[in-house]
Amino acid sequence: MILGLTGGTGAGKSAAAEMFRGLGAYVSDADKISRGILEKGKPAYDETVRRFGKGVLNADGTVNRKALAAIVFNDKKELEALNQITHKYIFEEAEREIGAAVKSGKYPVIVIDAPLLFSDDFKIRYDRSAAVIADDEIRIKRIMSRDGMTRGEAEARMKNQLSNAELIARADYVIENNRGVRELEQEVKNLYERLIKQI
Repeated sequence: MILGLTGGTGAGKSAAAEMFRGLGAYVSDADKISRGILEKGKPAYDETVRRFGKGVLNADGTVNRKALAAIVFNDKKELEALNQITHKYIFEEAEREIGAAVKSGKYPVIVIDAPLLFSDDFKIRYDRSAAVIADDEIRIKRIMSRDGMTRGEAEARMKNQLSNAELIARADYVIENNRGVRELEQEVKNLYERLIKQI
């Protein structure tokens, strides 16, 4: 069973993915892959520097992810440009990881942890989808606390993502994360058990 897991920033998608991992699922983390493909010497690195300039680099030549995020999360065209560069490499690596996990036969559930699961160019096959959602005000507070952002910066980042209503409409399952860790763990466990029964 391959589950596509998504959710907006501050909703708790990564926390839910880790909980699935703890239950025995294999997790392919698109954010982690995206960091890897932007390392020096990788094809996506060169393309990104050519497109966005050396202003997105740290003094040691590595990509300054905060500087890059400040550009793309405030401009949809810039975000699309970055996605065009990175997505093909992300999908290629994710498919390699998922293929190896399937072949191993060790994991009843494989989770694709992907913020852009519902984007038009998402090419990785999955059987079911789940969206982690939380109220906007809760998400704003989490983003401000986690990333040291102002309220305006947090709102700008959220504005470029699918709303809770859109996620609910598109996902097979919804995981609500408005309360605490214990409640989130219970929701994830319930969904994991439902998926196991469907295999």
